[in-house]
Order: sequence, then structure tokens, then C-alpha cells
Amino acid sequence: MAPADQPKPPWQEALLAARTSLNSPAPASAAGRLRRARRALLQAKRLGADAAAIHQLGLESAVLALAQGLGHAGLGEAARGCTALASLWPAPIHNGPWDLNALNAWVYPRSLRRYQLEVLNGHALALEFNGEIYHLRDCRADADRNQLLWQRSSDQSWWSWVSDECADGYRLPDQGLQPVPAGADRLGQGHASVARLGNANFAHFLWNELDPLLRVLAAGRRLELVQDTDTVLDLTALEGITRLPDKALNERPSVRLGGTLVSKQARATLLRFLRAEPTQPLPPRRPRPLILLGVRGPGRRELHNEVAYYTGLIEAITVHFCRPLILLDGFTYQHNNRNHAEAQQREQACNNRIKAIMAACPQAQLESLSGHDFAHWLHCCEGMEFYITHEGTMQHKPGWLMEAVPGLCLVGSARAEAIASWHRLQCEGADALAVLPTDLYAQDHPSATSSALDERDRSFRILDIPRAIQLTMEQIRRQLELNSSGA
Repeated sequence: MAPADQPKPPWQEALLAARTSLNSPAPASAAGRLRRARRALLQAKRLGADAAAIHQLGLESAVLALAQGLGHAGLGEAARGCTALASLWPAPIHNGPWDLNALNAWVYPRSLRRYQLEVLNGHALALEFNGEIYHLRDCRADADRNQLLWQRSSDQSWWSWVSDECADGYRLPDQGLQPVPAGADRLGQGHASVARLGNANFAHFLWNELDPLLRVLAAGRRLELVQDTDTVLDLTALEGITRLPDKALNERPSVRLGGTLVSKQARATLLRFLRAEPTQPLPPRRPRPLILLGVRGPGRRELHNEVAYYTGLIEAITVHFCRPLILLDGFTYQHNNRNHAEAQQREQACNNRIKAIMAACPQAQLESLSGHDFAHWLHCCEGMEFYITHEGTMQHKPGWLMEAVPGLCLVGSARAEAIASWHRLQCEGADALAVLPTDLYAQDHPSATSSALDERDRSFRILDIPRAIQLTMEQIRRQLELNSSGA
């Protein structure tokens, strides 16, 4: 990365004023804004503004004006593409050092933090923090976080700032600055940055990584990256991607791009590639599935009487809807874990629980999805109208991948409403997600060593199964009737 020690050029204030006038969305007179911008540009030129900076400002303003016109014409997607292109242009006229909030700010709604874009673009960064100025000298993306290396102007000492993890979009924490030994190893000078992606959990990849990547590519940029893990999408399938070997992380600066939203574009992109994967054919004359039931099985957040609850619920669904096809969801394999012993053990545990449910419901029309990969799981679920499943990754499959499908989340915690609301709010366009009353559940007593953070992971049981089934059926009927009336 280029050094950021140079004093601020005197023409920057004038160029910033011109930029504000040209790019202002305010409904002021266009002629007046253009006159103010022209005066500011002439002043900037007299003060020695770089011709390339003035040219770049003209291009940026023209593209933003085009975006505004496209928006007025109802061409929203084209307008967003122009806005994305303008936002990814270098910003040589940023006025002075950044503060921490500005570096952490989202470039797009809940997607791509400003410091990540600046590092990716190879820009010099100066940070003002606690009355001191720090200059960015390097950034390294490790297995979980971004590690930024800074040099303090006042004494040339070296400092490290380690970001939060993916669930926070790799945010720089408020108190993350730590001293490091003098002469710290760095790669930043003169090397272009590479992106690092590929969380080992498909849900984090979809929620925290895919949208920022797509935003960068939408601006027409080609991107070099290292992909740690291919869970559900080989990123070389995307246009504009060059995948580098892992050794590039030891040779060049790197940065993880973060977000906290499953955007419509991210979901649509992933679904497009999953649907293109070869899958096993479905049986002829297989009926369209009506409902998916997520079977968690043993482990953390286990529902101890899961078999009894689902057995009674399947009987009620079968009677009310005249023996529909009900899907029993269990463990789904990613691209990378088919041969992992831990994944195979988890599949077997789910399979055993599903077999117990199926044995107790011989008259129902049931189909197990446990053990499929994501492409075949999706193929089997097409047309599903409602789902009931547990919180966490099991909910993210139908809730984040299936568009406009309502569901019910089995949450044993006293904070069930807040947890279910969180699940829904992470996905743009997600449908309703209900919960059962918390007085229906009883969580296991905490162990002597457990903490408040473990409260969500405690197993639980349903205290009144007939009432739970009654309330669940009310939710199913209500949502399916809404779907029918809206059809």
C-alpha cells in the first residue's frame, strides 16, 4: 500500500466543494449547482489540482447523473449498477484522515465496509484515533479476521488492529489497537491486494461474504481472490474472478470482504448455480411437497421429545390435507464435507431420528432429505409451501434459500421471538417466521460451568405436545390459506 504521510494538497477543499455541488441529490436548481461546481473547479485548477483527479470527478458525476436518469425512467437495476460503478472509483480527494466510524461504514446497505474497499483498491489510509494519526502499512486476511498494520505518525511505532469475525462483517472493534514489535513484517508497499473468501459454513458464506463480492463485480471490476473453501459455490464460476493459490496470501496484502445480509442478488446468484448442478432425477409422478419438517436429532439445542411432537403433527397434517407429501429434513452435505467423519456422523444421527419418526407414521407420505447435497435438496424442495424447523443453520436452508416461503421456528429459549425475528431480518425479502409460545418449552438446567452465552444452546422439551400441535396447525392453515387467497 502506498504511504499516506503526505500533507493534504491545498486544492482538495475546492475539489470537494465541486464534487458536493455536482453529486448533490437535493432538488436545488441544476443551473445553480453547475455554476457553483464550475467556480470550485476553476479554483481547484488554480491551486494545482491534478488533471486526472478533475477528469475522474467528471466521470463519477456523469455516471451518477446517468444513474439518476435511469432511476426516474423506472430502470432500477441499471441505475443501481451505475451507482455501484461510481462508488468503486478511487477517492483521491478524501478530506484528511478517516475516523473509525467512517472506516467501518457500509458502502452498500449492510454490505462491504469502507476500509475493506479502500484496502482492496490499494488506497493510502490515514486514521485519526484518540488524538493520534496512524497510517495503514499492510492488511492480512487470516483464517477468521482481517489484521491491519498501522504506523503512528508521532513516533513511527507499529500497531495492529484485528477485526471482528464474519458475523460482524469484519468490523474494526472500538478498542482493537495493540502495539507490535518494531520492524513488523509487512507486504503492503507496492503490492496489489487480493480478496480472501470461503467460510467453511454455507450460511456464513451466503450471509457474510457473497453480497460484498457481487457488489464489487457489479461495478465491472475483475477481482483476484483466494477461496478457502467451496461449500456451495466455486467462485471461479462468476465472471470477473481469478482464483489464486493460497501462497498468494504470503506474497501480497489481502482482505476479507464482509456484510450482514442475504441480499436478493446473493440468493438469486447462488440458486442459479445450485439449480445448474447435476442432480438425481425425482421419481415419476412424485407429488409436489407441501411441508418440510426439520429434524435436528441429538446434540446441542436438541428437542428431547422431537419424535413424539413430529409424529403427532404428521398425523394432524395427513388428516387435514389428505395425505400430502411431507419432507423430513436432516443433514445436508456441502461440496467440501462429503467425506468428513464428523459430517457423516451428524448425518447418521439425523437419519436415525428420521427413521424413528417414519416408523411411527406408516400411513403418512414421507420423504427423507437427509444425506443429500444442496443441489438435490433444493430440487426436492421446489414447490414447498411451509416449513417447521429449528433455529440456526437448519432454518437458514429453507428460510434464506427458498424465496417467499413462510415457516415456524422451534426455539426453546425465552428469547424465542427475538431469535426468530433476527433470523428473518438477515434475509432480504424473507417471509413470515412464527414461533410457539415460550411457556410450551422447558430448557435443560444449566451446568455448573455454563455461561449466559450457552443459554441458546441448551436442549429443551415441549411440555404440552397436544397444544403445541394445535398451535402449529393453526399457523400452517393460516399461512396456506393466505397463499391460496393471494394466488
